[in-house]
Amino acid sequence: MSLDYYGLPLEQQQYLAQRFGAYGLDPELAYDTLLPDTVKNQGPEAIEEFMRHKDISHIYPQSQYPHLSGDLNNVFLEDPYVNAARGDQVVTQDEIWAAQQDNLSDAWDGDFNDNGLLDSWEFLF
Repeated sequence: MSLDYYGLPLEQQQYLAQRFGAYGLDPELAYDTLLPDTVKNQGPEAIEEFMRHKDISHIYPQSQYPHLSGDLNNVFLEDPYVNAARGDQVVTQDEIWAAQQDNLSDAWDGDFNDNGLLDSWEFLF
């Protein structure tokens, strides 16, 4: 049961629209493209909780490439501390792959912020 964007409750749609819209991204397309199906299958609350623990990171930094800020091909989801540590450096393919693997792991284990505590109960049920 993977929820499509318009199948989400209005509260989650608005949250995602605010997060993705801040960069000029279409929220439905960003949701469809960036969120792992494993998270979508856990339901609306897990989707929002997952997103609250992820930065929308830019491959080519906004500070140097502002024209790419709203390009869906220039963004991916990753843990905030990884994004902050990189600063304004261009993201490598290895970093994108590591973030995608981390997102899948987080979706599987429900520990979205990697602190060892369960952030989502949804995957248990």
